[in-house]
Amino acid sequence: MKKIMFVALALLMGLASCVKDKQYPGINIANVSYAPTAVQASDDVTVTATITSFKDFTAKLVYVINEESKELAMTAAEDVYTAVIPAQPNETKVSFYVQAMNGEVTAVSPTMEYEVGAVAIDYSVLCLNELNGNDKFIEIYNSGADAINLNGVYIEKDGAQNWLSDNSVKIEAGAYLVLYSEDVVADHPEVPEALIFHSGLSAKKNVRIQLFTPAGASIDDFNLTAIELNGDAYGYAGNQAPASYSRNADGNWYYADATPGDANTDGQNIVLGLEGGVTPEPPTPEEPDYTNLVLNELNGDTKFIEIYNKGNVDLSLEGMYIMKDDYVAGATWTADASVVAPAGGYVLLYSEDVTLDHPEVPETLIFHSGLSAKKTVRITLFMPDGTVRDEYTRGTEWGLTISNVAPQSFARTPDGGDWKLADPTPGEANPAEGEDIPQE
Repeated sequence: MKKIMFVALALLMGLASCVKDKQYPGINIANVSYAPTAVQASDDVTVTATITSFKDFTAKLVYVINEESKELAMTAAEDVYTAVIPAQPNETKVSFYVQAMNGEVTAVSPTMEYEVGAVAIDYSVLCLNELNGNDKFIEIYNSGADAINLNGVYIEKDGAQNWLSDNSVKIEAGAYLVLYSEDVVADHPEVPEALIFHSGLSAKKNVRIQLFTPAGASIDDFNLTAIELNGDAYGYAGNQAPASYSRNADGNWYYADATPGDANTDGQNIVLGLEGGVTPEPPTPEEPDYTNLVLNELNGDTKFIEIYNKGNVDLSLEGMYIMKDDYVAGATWTADASVVAPAGGYVLLYSEDVTLDHPEVPETLIFHSGLSAKKTVRITLFMPDGTVRDEYTRGTEWGLTISNVAPQSFARTPDGGDWKLADPTPGEANPAEGEDIPQE
């Protein structure tokens, strides 16, 4: 978006950073400035100056409106002095200067001027940022460097005006303004009438939301004309948006969690069917690279199974499963969508036999069988399509008594390496070396 372009005033003498203040013996006035620089009719104007003196002094702001001179005492915070000129109507020309007196000399700053409403407002820094038909709100974002009074700015829904801003509504630089539908005012008693739009907003119907300048020029336009494309592509029941229509960092509209009044969370599913908007095909999820997943440590004493992700990308284990020994009992554990192996990290599963010792472990990380340190065993990790991903075997006839290795683990040393006998390290890196695993 464009940066705000300010209209230079013919009589404006410039900010103090561009003006060399006259020096006076014993008193110095510097850095005179006022804010906001784009003064609108509702704006109080704060004047600040840095004043120093060898003696005690008093400071005042002298301002002139329509040839009438007025004075304001300035308040101090260390060397910075402040006074506030009250808001004035549009087209009012205001001149002012700072004066300081220490009993011997009087110092006066250069005169500065501004005209109320003379600086053009660049509404192009505004945009529709989030629309939510479930919670029924519209969010506007100001990407500019200055606050903007929205007096006269309006919104149309499906071609009919449903919100007109008054002079009380201002949006700060880099901030968000949230409007709520009249349908949900009971849920938001704190919201003033000025921030209520007078229509509904649906999450399951085509809708057009347009933002206009006071002069009627279009600022932004969200025009969803084929909502059924999203239901078909993403499986949204009844085409209903699961949360918000939300602008990602790339400027396009996506489905994302609601964040009214806060920065958006980038969504994954782009909104399809926007007239005049970007409507690429929905992204195809990449197949997970399961080859980076291995069984990494098995312990028959404290009864845990550790899975290790050798790669540098987090991997979902959804649909992967483990079978034991001769597979007669079926899968002893199946991962759901909540189970993710972090890049270079571990997923730790415990046997149902020891759940009392690990009350903090969720059901999704419990495998439903035992695990012995003194019997032959086969543990097989399968990919969702039934392909074997990794396997550990000790012996060939499952369940036979064999040498007891407790409390040590069957562990890949180092992580992802060869199987050895090593001290247990559940959820942490395995030792670099270990001992041979007895097979008798």
